[in-house]
Formats: sequence, structure tokens, C-alpha cells
Amino acid sequence: MGFTAATLLLFTAGLTLPAYLAAQDLRKELDRPINPRSGLPCPTPEQYSRERPDPPGIPTVVGASMFFQDVTQFNDVDQTITVDVYTLVRWRDPRLADPRRGDASAECPPPGAGVLWTPVIEAENLRSRQQFYETRFLVDARGTVTYGRRLLATVANPLNLRDFPFDRHQWRFTFWPLLAQSDELVFHPLQRFVGRSDPVSLQGWQVGNPVASTSIESRGGRLGTFARFDETIELRRDWKYYLWKTGFPLTLIVLMAYCVYYIPPTAVAQQIGVGMTSVLTLVAYMLALGNTLPKISYLTRADKFFLGSAVLVFCGLLKGILTTVWLNQEKKAVIERADRIGRWLYPVAMVVNFVSAFFL
Repeated sequence: MGFTAATLLLFTAGLTLPAYLAAQDLRKELDRPINPRSGLPCPTPEQYSRERPDPPGIPTVVGASMFFQDVTQFNDVDQTITVDVYTLVRWRDPRLADPRRGDASAECPPPGAGVLWTPVIEAENLRSRQQFYETRFLVDARGTVTYGRRLLATVANPLNLRDFPFDRHQWRFTFWPLLAQSDELVFHPLQRFVGRSDPVSLQGWQVGNPVASTSIESRGGRLGTFARFDETIELRRDWKYYLWKTGFPLTLIVLMAYCVYYIPPTAVAQQIGVGMTSVLTLVAYMLALGNTLPKISYLTRADKFFLGSAVLVFCGLLKGILTTVWLNQEKKAVIERADRIGRWLYPVAMVVNFVSAFFL
């Protein structure tokens, strides 16, 4: 028999075996499929209560899940993601039970604020949200309440971009009770309703399947422990875009600077021109990439490759300048030796730069 944070807390709270088995039955009840049907009786106003449905000392188990209808945007600079999701929360309130509903759930108008006890839940790092339609309020024969909403939400998460453009991220969507501690409310993951549509509209990323989990943890600046619900989805960057759009042109720029070792010493102006053009083009590429990444205090793999490429391109320009000096000093032997060494050392340095940036 599997344990979750909810059942483990209930079992270790000094409950009897029948009470623990009842908690297991509650989990199965929350995991049941939803069968909404019109025409079923809704609770009467007398059945609503602002009090929590469970007695003191017994936490209310709230099932939660997110289904990703779409992942619309991932912003590296703002470190935010925008998703189109269905959120679902379920709990049992026996005061709302009505056997006339049978094996279906009645879809009822949501009760007004302060009329019925509902779990007040907040999302961590939520930047904005837009609700598509009114919250759906469903209740079945045993009093199991289901709240469903569809949201367009933007959530922030700190990113580790050291492996860019081969990076992958475990994007976590976290929910906490606003005030209730773990002795009043615990979460249960509704695995049946966890998932995503395929395909999603997000371009440049491979999106994995979401995974839901629950835990009991402390929160910074607050006393006591709180229930926590996490749903994690993996995002893996499609590096082939950066290979063809950035890496390949950059390699051509570096090879352009390599040409100075084959231009005759008598054409020293052309050597300097090729070196200067390579440097300016490389700077333009670095500025373009910098606008797509956040201002971070560390170097990514792409940064290391760019910096190594910048050194190689500068060496090409430097070689053209030194050729001018050596011509004025009539050191033709030194120029020929520099050309011979540069023609084999430069490609080796390119390979070392690539390997050290992306494989070490």
C-alpha cells in the first residue's frame, strides 16, 4: 500500500486503524473519475457551512492536479513560463451529500464568498493569470466537491543556464495553503488528472510529461509546517537551432580570420582588413546572443565558446598588425615562420576551444 504525505501524516497523528483505513478510502474517493450531469439536485443553502468539514486535529485532505492544455511561451530573459492549464481541487464535505445524485456529480452555481468552506490556495512565484470562464462547482452523492478552473498563467522560476544551449530545466509549479497549517489541510495528488496535451505550441523546446507530488514543509518567515503541492514538467532546449543560426555562422567568422595566414605578406592591408571585419562581425553576434539571455554572473557553455572564438579572431587581427611591423623591419623569415605555425596551430586551437566549451 503506497504512502503519500497526506496519509503518512494521518497515520502518524495517533489515529486508530479504522480511521487510517477511512483515510485510504477517502484517497480512492478523490481519485474517482468526474461524471458531471445536469438536472441533479444542488445543495440547499442550509447545507453550506463556513466551518472546515473535518473536526479539530484531523486535517482535511484536498486533492489537487494541473493538466497542461498548452505551453505557450518560455522567456529566458525574464525566467518565466506561460501555460494554459486546467486546475482541479477536490475534497469531501459530508454536509453536502445527497444520495439522489447517484454515481454522478451535480454542476451547481458556485456559492458566494464566505458561504461554503473552500481551501484557500496560493501559487508560488505567480506573475499574472487570466481566467477563461467561471469556476466550475461540482458535488457528488457523497459530498465530494470538485472545483475546476482554466487559467492562462505566467510563473517565474530561477534558472541555471550554465549548460546553454544544451540546458534542461525541471520547471516546478508550487501551491501552498494561504493560512491553514498541516494540521488543518494536506494535499493529495490526483494522478488521474495530471498530464498535458500533445503537441504543445512552444517552439524550440521539448516538453516532458508533468509529475505531481506532495510534501509537508516549513515556509520562510512562518511558524509551523504547511502542506505543499508540486507539479513538475521538464523542458529541454532544442540546441539544433543555435547550432545552425549561431554556431555555424560563428565558425565561419573564425575561419575568415584564419585566412590571414594564407594572404601574402605584400597584401598586409588585406590581412588587417580581414582581421578587423572578423572582429566586428563577432562582436555583433555576441551582442545579439546577449539580448536573448538574462544578465547572469556566470558563463554558459556558449559564452565560453564565444570568448574562445573572440581570442582566435583577435589573433588573426594581431597577426596582420605584426606582419606590418615585421615588413618594416625586413623580417621576412619571421613572417614565413609565423604563417607556417599559424596554419596548423589555428585549427588545433579551434578544436580545443570547441571541446573545452561543450564537453569539459
